[in-house]
Amino acid sequence: AGDALAVTGALGRSAAGLHALEMGADQARANGLAPGPLAEIIASHLRPRPRVAEGRWLGEAAGVHAMMDCSDGIATDLEHICRESGVGARVRLDGVPVAPAARAAGHALGVDPREWAVGGGEDYELLLTCEPEAASRLAEGLVAATGTPLTVIGRIEGPAGAVVFVDESGRPVSVRSGYQHFQE
Repeated sequence: AGDALAVTGALGRSAAGLHALEMGADQARANGLAPGPLAEIIASHLRPRPRVAEGRWLGEAAGVHAMMDCSDGIATDLEHICRESGVGARVRLDGVPVAPAARAAGHALGVDPREWAVGGGEDYELLLTCEPEAASRLAEGLVAATGTPLTVIGRIEGPAGAVVFVDESGRPVSVRSGYQHFQE
């Protein structure tokens, strides 16, 4: 409890790519999605790049307490961390970094790209908790070592509780869950 909650890179590209593939790339273009963002989101979905170098660097850095990839979406993966650690979390929805290509796709296709960023998966960005006073040092060190940004999106709260997403005013908002394994 008290840890900062952070994520590497930006989210939503893979889920946006899946959406575009399911509707058809031609239809996505017809809806106004430019070729550049369309190619980026589809490539992100079909050929994800796990953050191996970033994981190694963060795994050796002082102050990191928990870390996992966002393969099932922040909403689901954060629940896993909290359940296993016996804590809750508060996430600022406006602080979640959304990939520019996912924003472009959302605008063209009429979808809030934050849904893809929070509930989508397969981005393989890293979700981590760290000492609050270490967050700035970790962000600076990670970008210097790998070129990948680290963004604080919330905090861990205790004792065991819910994962709560809040808007700019601090009011709880509902978000779509990510992928749930073994669910009918």
